[in-house]
Amino acid sequence: MRVRTALSAFAATAVVSLGLASAAPAIAVPDTASHRVAAVQAADGLNIHRGKYMTLGGCQTAGQQGIDRGHWDRYQCAEGSAWPWVWNLWTNR
Repeated sequence: MRVRTALSAFAATAVVSLGLASAAPAIAVPDTASHRVAAVQAADGLNIHRGKYMTLGGCQTAGQQGIDRGHWDRYQCAEGSAWPWVWNLWTNR
């Protein structure tokens, strides 16, 4: 009997918690940083995102291979904020 009562209380708590979490307002992240990043990328001419890489070496290898194959002239490996993809490859074309 105690187990059934405990499970009922747990289920009621879960339903209330999930209901309150879904009603919580979303927090808006200011987009001024993304505008600054876009402005810098556009000024450098490196405005095409080519992918995300786990290591700096992997990003640099992909960037150099693109130059060797004639896909783009310049590249930059920029540090990202999302884990585990930490390096972003940006190219000029």
